Amino acid sequence: MRIIGDRLFIDLPGSGEPSPDGRIDGGTAWGTHLTDIAATGLLLGTTSDMETVAMMLDVSKRVADPGVIDAESGRNAWTSAYEQLEHDALVDLNQVRAASLHRAFKANGALAPDGRAETRRLLGLEPVAVDSYEADAALAAAQALDEPNAGEPVEPSIRLPAGVDATSLETLLSEHATEIDRARSKFLHDVTPTITDRR
Repeated sequence: MRIIGDRLFIDLPGSGEPSPDGRIDGGTAWGTHLTDIAATGLLLGTTSDMETVAMMLDVSKRVADPGVIDAESGRNAWTSAYEQLEHDALVDLNQVRAASLHRAFKANGALAPDGRAETRRLLGLEPVAVDSYEADAALAAAQALDEPNAGEPVEPSIRLPAGVDATSLETLLSEHATEIDRARSKFLHDVTPTITDRR
């Protein structure tokens, strides 16, 4: 596994080697842009970049995206996650009025308690998104108590494919954490509605 340019390549069993220009020579391998990791993590509510990559690998090999769910509105499996992300970003900006107008919905028009969980359900992934604040608090508590293995990468809830080493992946992702954080901030800025009403 390696990063070439702004793409993460993971050599899966029987895969070929990436060439210098990023193409895969022979066999199969999985690659994605670091910006995709940032966006997917926000949309699916994963707790770490490693869990995001594990989920992306899982989605790419076994989950069929249902495509357009409602032809009239154009909703797809990802729509409710985008709606939830917009809502949460507006709440974080203390734009309560605007946030109340940007809510996550299910395909049948009902309010979704958590748009990310609805997207996970539609994609056939684990339905419950773990609260990242709780995960961070648990990690901080473990480090404060100086528990053994507190600083070691935690195996994501979605299993990595055989042959993909969790420690190596965590190290590689941590080396590029700044780029992923920058992409995460840009994605959040791009999906947050512009506030024009200042009353």
